[in-house]
Amino acid sequence: MTLYKIQLKLKSPLVTSLKGDTIWGHFVWGIANHEGEDAVAKFLEECKSANPPLIVSSAFFKGTVCRPLPLPKPHEKMTPDKYADIKKNKKLKSISADKVFDGKGNADNEGCKFEESSSMHNQINRITNTVLDSEDGEGGGLYSVKELWAKKENEFDLYILSSFDAKRIKELTTWAFENGYGADSSTGKGNIEVISEPLIVKPAKESNLYMALAPFVVGDFSKIKNLRADTFIRSGKIGGAFSAYMTPWKKTVILFDEGAVFESDDKPEYIGQLLTDVHQDSRICQSGFTPVVPISEDLL
Repeated sequence: MTLYKIQLKLKSPLVTSLKGDTIWGHFVWGIANHEGEDAVAKFLEECKSANPPLIVSSAFFKGTVCRPLPLPKPHEKMTPDKYADIKKNKKLKSISADKVFDGKGNADNEGCKFEESSSMHNQINRITNTVLDSEDGEGGGLYSVKELWAKKENEFDLYILSSFDAKRIKELTTWAFENGYGADSSTGKGNIEVISEPLIVKPAKESNLYMALAPFVVGDFSKIKNLRADTFIRSGKIGGAFSAYMTPWKKTVILFDEGAVFESDDKPEYIGQLLTDVHQDSRICQSGFTPVVPISEDLL
């Protein structure tokens, strides 16, 4: 398979973070909207095989990738300065991409980040499609939604590992974001534009140490060792036409997060697998795989 990089431009705030498993779901909806149910079924069957045709990373600020999870440090006597350094390092979420992809990064963008703000929404009675108030006896009032605003930079790099050619990659990426991304896309959130052609990228070094570029699961631990990762709980919701007539919630899964580091002698291009049986509708799946890239120990 070939690893591509394609650039995106965020033209609005986000409600849903740019995680690879969610982005992959938008690719599936893009295929459904343009090529129909049979094309989606064929694509998902191929994704269940040992050679999935398309695996995506999370999206990172232009010129950066996620920071590999650092090695644990030996216990030492704590001082105010050392404690301040620990807090500072915990806030570092990215590194320059040229440390991973030779000559493909931009160190000036390492300081880019999202800032959070709250947006107020009315509660809606879904039966009458009207605003709830205290007289309804159902609570009424307002609730807040967390919005993510990109600061300093609004362009992003998305890495796509695929057996498709560049033309197909551009087409699928455009379809994935054409109707907005994530929650509240119907009100203008998650407005994302594809602004480049796919570019083939290659790792800067060979190594038996690998970093994951998106959330994932591990189906077979025999092929990896010394996995070091943060985990998080994904309680996903279905979208698109499905959300109008069936239970919106997927089953909860636990994923290893992007930036996870592991060792392998098999020279893997990706790790993980497609997750099935995540909803009462058997057609619905969840991305549990991610591209991986070899990294050097000096990045830890």
